[in-house]
Amino acid sequence: MSNTEEYIKHKSIQKVRTFFVTFITGSATVITIISGWHETKEWLIQMLGYILSLILVYVNLIFLPYAIMVIVGSFIGYATQKYRENIGTHKIPCKFINLFYYKIANRNNKLLKSIHKDIYHNFYKLRDDIHMHRIQSLEEAEKRIEDLLYDIHVAIMRSFGLDMTINIKMLIMDRDNNLCLVPFKHFRNIAERRITSPRAFNYCYYIEPDEYDSLSRYATKAQQYHNQDSMNRRYKVNSIFTYLITKKKRYWMSNDLTLDEKMGDFYTSSDNYPKFYKSMAAFSLIPPDCGKLPEGIVIFDTKKKGVFSEEECVYLFGFIAHLFYELIIEYNHYEPKN
Repeated sequence: MSNTEEYIKHKSIQKVRTFFVTFITGSATVITIISGWHETKEWLIQMLGYILSLILVYVNLIFLPYAIMVIVGSFIGYATQKYRENIGTHKIPCKFINLFYYKIANRNNKLLKSIHKDIYHNFYKLRDDIHMHRIQSLEEAEKRIEDLLYDIHVAIMRSFGLDMTINIKMLIMDRDNNLCLVPFKHFRNIAERRITSPRAFNYCYYIEPDEYDSLSRYATKAQQYHNQDSMNRRYKVNSIFTYLITKKKRYWMSNDLTLDEKMGDFYTSSDNYPKFYKSMAAFSLIPPDCGKLPEGIVIFDTKKKGVFSEEECVYLFGFIAHLFYELIIEYNHYEPKN
């Protein structure tokens, strides 16, 4: 818009404003002279009501499309509630936007195939380079693994809109013959990289060797371990990690960890975990249908609730977990060239 056009527009608005002010002021003066202040006050109140009504109509016209969108969105959310519960995690529904990603945008597993394609070649190139000792040092191998985690994060973010932290822990036996999970590699999600005090990933987790029949029993035992005298407590504890290792399960997912904690099916010694993550998927690093202890676990978590559809996420995260199982097998046998 030119300066002349802007000036004309400004003058027009100014004329309209002057007209309304002059009209109301003049009318109020005339009525006051003829009928007195009481009549003038009633007239001003009536005029104010008309003006407010016009403003309300104008605002409604502006926000009507948004109001319709909210109403339609609420109706769709209500209508799909049962379906989203069924495809979510143990009756905790996924959100409608995630339903769109998994069931509509991912039609015929298009997005899953895209992620597999994005990750597959990078992974096998790295595995073969480690296996054939084309990587000259352990530091270089670790750097390449970190790069692979970055590629995986980008692929998941691009295809499913999931800003995930990916955390890998390896299972070892300590000097006192205790099973524990120790840090291996991690990649923080974007949201966590933006905060000033991110969580630490250098904790080790104790694995209770006994098996139990229910998740609630694992949660109770984990809480008992954490509540014992701090002088005797050497490790962190997470009931799901113990469950996966001792039961030799492939995975466990939750769309709302705080709800699972209230139900008694989950416990972690990290009392401030909701600050960093509210949904979690943990997968064992183990071959399919294998009865031995896993090599470790890989954890995917995010601060948002309701982000998982179990069917698709089993394929997505299970595929990644299997890749890292093969990679860790090679890494454990790695001997750098002299």
